[in-house]
Amino acid sequence: MNHHYQLVYKVIFLIWLCGNCKAQLPFPGQCPEVKIMDTFDLNAYLGIWYEYSKYPFVFEIGKKCIYANYGIIDNSTVSVVNAAINRFTGNPSNVTGTAKVIAPAQLAVTFSANQQATKPNYLVLGTDYTSYAVVYSCSSATPLANLRIVWILTRQPQPKQDAIDAAFKILDDNKLSRSLLIDTIQNDNCPQLDENGTAINLQSDNVDPIDEFATTVLPDAIAKA
Repeated sequence: MNHHYQLVYKVIFLIWLCGNCKAQLPFPGQCPEVKIMDTFDLNAYLGIWYEYSKYPFVFEIGKKCIYANYGIIDNSTVSVVNAAINRFTGNPSNVTGTAKVIAPAQLAVTFSANQQATKPNYLVLGTDYTSYAVVYSCSSATPLANLRIVWILTRQPQPKQDAIDAAFKILDDNKLSRSLLIDTIQNDNCPQLDENGTAINLQSDNVDPIDEFATTVLPDAIAKA
């Protein structure tokens, strides 16, 4: 089989895979090696992080003003609140979960009691704790393909360029493409947050149906299968 046909078959396979995984971005081969932080200050990492950009992620389609709020539960467990605004309806929504520290800068994030927090799916490749963080997740879908997500998080909704440049360097050092990043809408119309992560003059108790399916219904169905 010549190189042209091999490439065609790989493209067809990845299209099929993407249609079936419906979440992370598919890549050929196994998960690449990345450099994870050797030391990690969990307490300094807590608090509000705004999503600046990410790889395409189906469960965030149609959302803006995305942020995460991390709080301490105990020395190895973190509370997680992910919140966003629906771009089409204007309705806020959030999902809550926990993150178990598996190793320095390696956490297992779950949003359902039936999910097992044994394998890290939230890897911090780099952060200065005060302006930016680069978070990565990769899982092997088959021996021929892997699924990846990359997030750039910032402490400010509209960060300074030097923070973004520092995050970009971490991606470059790990040979992770910048071209796949999609910027998240963070503008003056997004809710203002207080120091506790509470949106001022905005009720955020709604649960988006896609969030509910992705974080509760689907994991529970897999656990019971």
